[in-house]
Formats: sequence, C-alpha cells, structure tokens
Amino acid sequence: MSLNIQVVKKKNYVYAVVLKGSIDVDSYQQLEEELKEIINESTKAVVVDMSAVDYISSIGIRVIMWAKKELQKLDANFAMIDLQPQIKKVFDAMKILPMIDIFDDMPEADKYIDQIIKEEIEKQGI
Repeated sequence: MSLNIQVVKKKNYVYAVVLKGSIDVDSYQQLEEELKEIINESTKAVVVDMSAVDYISSIGIRVIMWAKKELQKLDANFAMIDLQPQIKKVFDAMKILPMIDIFDDMPEADKYIDQIIKEEIEKQGI
C-alpha cells in the first residue's frame, strides 16, 4: 500500500504532517525525505497526524524516531496525534510511547505547541 503525505505549515515554523496509508519498506523513504525538507534550525515543532495510518513497519518506526531525535537536537518539539489502536500497540510493544508526546487530536496538540512557543518567547524576552 502507498503512503500519502500532506505537509501543512501552521505558524511559527510549526508543521503538521498528515499521513494516509502504510509506512513500510515501500514508503519510508518518501516520509523521510518530506521530514528532511521541514526539519531545520527554524523548525519549532512537527506534529504527525497518524489517524489514517493503518500499518507501520520497523523501518517506519525508525523514521519516526529519527525525526524525534533530529528535532530534539534542535530543541524543537515532536508529537503524534490520533494513533489507530494497531499502531499504538506496536509503539507500546517497543516501549516507544513514553518518549513521544501523543495527543488525541490537532487542537489538543496545537494548544500544547502554542504554550511551548509562548514560554520560549517569554524566556528570550521577545
């Protein structure tokens, strides 16, 4: 099965990555390339919408963890929203969920990201 990827620039260098399909050996490179396009020094956060992902392989998990680590190096945030039960089960089994912020939907993730950006601006005195 293929993977459809839609990247939406929200505000303040926050991106929503909406996925539909399977993240597997046939599609992981496509996802990795899209993420490389948006992860840079200006990026504040990436939120991955997993609501329409029906399958993820170990190589797909590797891409997700790579993105998380790259964003962490940049002091940026990474979150996933709306994991399907079978996807959540895979992340649970691999003990990955405690390392990733998971939200039920985009408004909940937006509220969290907005708060983080507000705190960062206040800390910098801007």
